[in-house]
Amino acid sequence: MFGVGSADTGKVALVTGAARGIGRQISITLAKHGYHLGLVDKLSADLSVTAENIERMGGEVVSVTGDVSNPENVEHCCDTVEKRFGHVDVLVNNAGYAGRFGPFAETDPDDWWEVMTTNVRGPMLFCRRMVPAMLERGHGYVVNINTRVAVRDDSVATFSGLAASKAALARFTGALAHETAGRGVVVLDINPGMVRTAMTEQRPDYDDIPDTAFLPVTVGAKMVAALVSGRYDVLHGRFIHARDDLDALAEAVAKDPRARVLGFGATGPGDPVA
Repeated sequence: MFGVGSADTGKVALVTGAARGIGRQISITLAKHGYHLGLVDKLSADLSVTAENIERMGGEVVSVTGDVSNPENVEHCCDTVEKRFGHVDVLVNNAGYAGRFGPFAETDPDDWWEVMTTNVRGPMLFCRRMVPAMLERGHGYVVNINTRVAVRDDSVATFSGLAASKAALARFTGALAHETAGRGVVVLDINPGMVRTAMTEQRPDYDDIPDTAFLPVTVGAKMVAALVSGRYDVLHGRFIHARDDLDALAEAVAKDPRARVLGFGATGPGDPVA
């Protein structure tokens, strides 16, 4: 599907939500490609397991316990990683919260808003802290881990908070991509596919999801490594799925600048929102 070249030794990646599941696998995969890793999560015990896995491989890692939605925590996390390794080349905003599944009318407003806080405020704070330095250096990658519910109305039943937050994240990716275009910083939305994680298992329809709908956690992680290798920078600002053929998608985007960009489907050439 895609190839990945080895990263130069010494490059640094900061991954949020690195304690378990997708975040852990992304961290391990980037370590295999030569990156030093800064790991961030609220789950300190599980975060230590991720760090130990990387260290057993001979990787360099620093882990920081913190809440991605808290500005002071974010500043501390970034300062700690930079003090250990220097500037960050790749920021992976993976930390996320799905909230309690159920009909919107039965949703706890505070829980619904916590989903927005984690999934939107968290990436915003890390980008606000990291992107200016990337722009100053003229190089960097921001990878926002997203999901299909951000762009598909047929898959949002019982988790409106997740859908709203991830759509907002996709729009943020697009806005940031416009600001950084031509300045050496690549911003991407990546959907790692349906993966068996603790969050996925909370879905009320989990037992009804066919096995074929799931992907191994390694697929999305390898795609992240491919996307920060420099081979697919043409996909800047786009929404990418783990099942994509990146070479084919790059060709499609080169032909159609609106491909995989969040927006309304036009009703025709005279549509005012087209």
